[in-house]
Amino acid sequence: MLKNVIEFKNDSVVKTVNKPYINITQTWVDMYTELSENNNYLVKVLDVNPNTNTIVMESLDIFNDVEECLKNYSARITKPILCDIILALSTSWAQSIEFSKTLPNNDFFVHTDLSLQNIVLTKDNKVKVIDPDSYVIVEKLKYTEKFYMSQINLMANLGIYYNAL
Repeated sequence: MLKNVIEFKNDSVVKTVNKPYINITQTWVDMYTELSENNNYLVKVLDVNPNTNTIVMESLDIFNDVEECLKNYSARITKPILCDIILALSTSWAQSIEFSKTLPNNDFFVHTDLSLQNIVLTKDNKVKVIDPDSYVIVEKLKYTEKFYMSQINLMANLGIYYNAL
């Protein structure tokens, strides 16, 4: 299988999605845009090209992913940042579930890779959920176990982090 391609251009990041089960369509753009307008933790999508399955996103000056920050006891992790990490994970999930009430049948629009590696801390101490192409429509909440595992992982890492202080 081909890997996704990520290019850095000026003030944006261009991601070409090479996963056959992900199609960046206008419907996807509309749904993701609605979620991101109400969630400052989500990386902003600036443009898409459905013909090439390409997403143009805001460029983030990333310090590291949250899991690495917690494992390496980063001095950047303050109480307000910890709160933002918990809120980013919980809000992104809850918001997508709320949005999914508007979808037909048993369809849900959720981030299927909502893990601590896909939540980052920027150099200006903002918490962001990345990998927007992992937001897909799934039936009956299939492929969503990463969210639950990420909650457990986050709490375990917070325990280790606080014990090391």
